[in-house]
Amino acid sequence: MSMLTRNDMSKLASKDIRRIERLAKETDKRQPLPRIEAGAEEYLTDGVNAKSGEHTVLQHYASKLHKKERHRFNKLSGEMRSMLRDVGMGHRRTIMDDLVKTSLTETSFRGAGASEIKVTEADGVGQIVLFNFSGFYVLFWMLIAFVAVKVTVEYYMSHNGDLSQSEILRFMTSDIFSVALIDLVMYMCTYFVLLVQFACKKNWISWKRAGWAFTSLYEIAFVVGFLYVAEAVMKFHWISKIFIFLHSLVLLMKMHSFAFFNGYMWSVLEELEFSKGALKKYKETGGEDDLITQTLEKSCQFCSFELKSQGNKSLSFPDNITWKGFFIYTMFPTLVYQLEYPRSQKIRWHYVFEKLCAIFGVIITMMIIAQSFMYPVAMRAIALRNSGLPIFWERIREWLYLLLDLVPSFIIMYLLVWYLIWDAILNCIAELTYFGDRHFYGDWWNCVSWDEFARHWNVPVHQFLLRHVYHSSISFLKLSKIQATLMTFFLSSIVHELAMYVLFKNLRFYLFFLQMGQLPLVQLSNSKFLRKKKILGNVIFWIGICTGPSLMCTLYLTF
Repeated sequence: MSMLTRNDMSKLASKDIRRIERLAKETDKRQPLPRIEAGAEEYLTDGVNAKSGEHTVLQHYASKLHKKERHRFNKLSGEMRSMLRDVGMGHRRTIMDDLVKTSLTETSFRGAGASEIKVTEADGVGQIVLFNFSGFYVLFWMLIAFVAVKVTVEYYMSHNGDLSQSEILRFMTSDIFSVALIDLVMYMCTYFVLLVQFACKKNWISWKRAGWAFTSLYEIAFVVGFLYVAEAVMKFHWISKIFIFLHSLVLLMKMHSFAFFNGYMWSVLEELEFSKGALKKYKETGGEDDLITQTLEKSCQFCSFELKSQGNKSLSFPDNITWKGFFIYTMFPTLVYQLEYPRSQKIRWHYVFEKLCAIFGVIITMMIIAQSFMYPVAMRAIALRNSGLPIFWERIREWLYLLLDLVPSFIIMYLLVWYLIWDAILNCIAELTYFGDRHFYGDWWNCVSWDEFARHWNVPVHQFLLRHVYHSSISFLKLSKIQATLMTFFLSSIVHELAMYVLFKNLRFYLFFLQMGQLPLVQLSNSKFLRKKKILGNVIFWIGICTGPSLMCTLYLTF
């Protein structure tokens, strides 16, 4: 017996698909094709005679299932693959913990020479020395601390000890209770998606017909509504507005992932129930098409596998739809919902204290840098915009001076924002919630292209975009991989531009075009010229990181 090649198997699969579609088209000429849901119910209740060849709905349904098999089953081995395998979580530590500490439980500093390891080689005894860079880590924060103290003392002396004159301090402390109240209301509103899932669970509504529409409309109203409240009703200043906007996006992504994960599971459960019923009815009525029988059996097999793979012994779908389950998920530092997460065994309170000190210390340092180095430059940029200088000469020359003044402080601010959010805050939340996967960022500082940066800079958002934008565009909108990539970049660019509108009240699309401009840079980094020049690629990357934020800020303030 000769073995089939991959091309032969593909040709056979294509013939099977065309065969089912041809049968469906032939029966379509005799009667119109009804909706899948209505036709499925009619097929299971009325019992159409299989031998008459009038199984229009079933043939169309089997044709669709057959097309899905190439995503669900491995072509060569036939092994089933979960459609939710794109985001894998495990017990992982953050890079910063690995660099500074040897383990999550060991926090002592062992001193120089403590990492030397001797190994035996084939030709004798060799020595490998592994250096720990904890000393540079301490030095970096000592340097930041001395700069912060120096600037604070200078500001204190120049303002006669009156720190209340600080504009940044006033922005940070004004309306703080109102912002907290709005944020609490915003969080409570996320439970709407849980109510929709409860309605699906009680069979009051169907996810395919009404559930997804209610959820999608609510998500749009959620972001727009609270942004309107912050802007027009409460009239918050720019720091409060950008906080409300960014947190609303975080809650939006959490809602969307919870709702559409369970929505996918509802569709799998519905397919399993219909395929089982259709298969039983088809055999009872004497169906003789082995391909339809095999397709329905594979559908039942995959749906059972998918439902089982997303659950565990103690929890399975739809038992996960509970008040407690949703609350715990909203507390986790992740934007992708699943039934089970890796969990740690205990809370290390000394670790929590360390991260809390880092949070408040970094925030104070950022306020000092913003007040002393960035705020004066921003005021000069606004004055330049209102000066009426000719835009093609005088204003551009002054703008270049502003850009050079802002670059050093923006580099420090950029690094501090990264450390504050993705290391200090997320690790603190993860420790308090027993969340085991601490892979919130990768070694983005070693990136040689912008597509690497998009994957490693913000892992939680990357995971969300990968599942709910990139893969959803391929499966739902039937886009190609290149089109789905463009769609993901486009949506991300639009959201970033909206953030700039909240900050500057100007819709200039500078950031939109800068971010979309990363696509040709990605192609350039993958070209023959730069593919093997990793150091040059990293230099180009860091030039963009160092100048990009300052360029963006001065453009919005000046023009």
